[in-house]
Amino acid sequence: MIIYLIIGIIWLAWLEMYTTKNLDGVLGRAWTNRERLFHFLLWPYSLGTFIYTFINSILGNKDEE
Repeated sequence: MIIYLIIGIIWLAWLEMYTTKNLDGVLGRAWTNRERLFHFLLWPYSLGTFIYTFINSILGNKDEE
């Protein structure tokens, strides 16, 4: 359980830093505590979605169009 929470904290910290420093507009705004709680507790879903989207963007998946 502790490892799960540690990974969640690391993922949360990196994702919040990345989005607030690198994205513009609504996606680049400061996070709410609700968003932090979601990404902290449900990090496998959040990380999985991020990896899936990242790989699809690299491979140039045409299904999105």
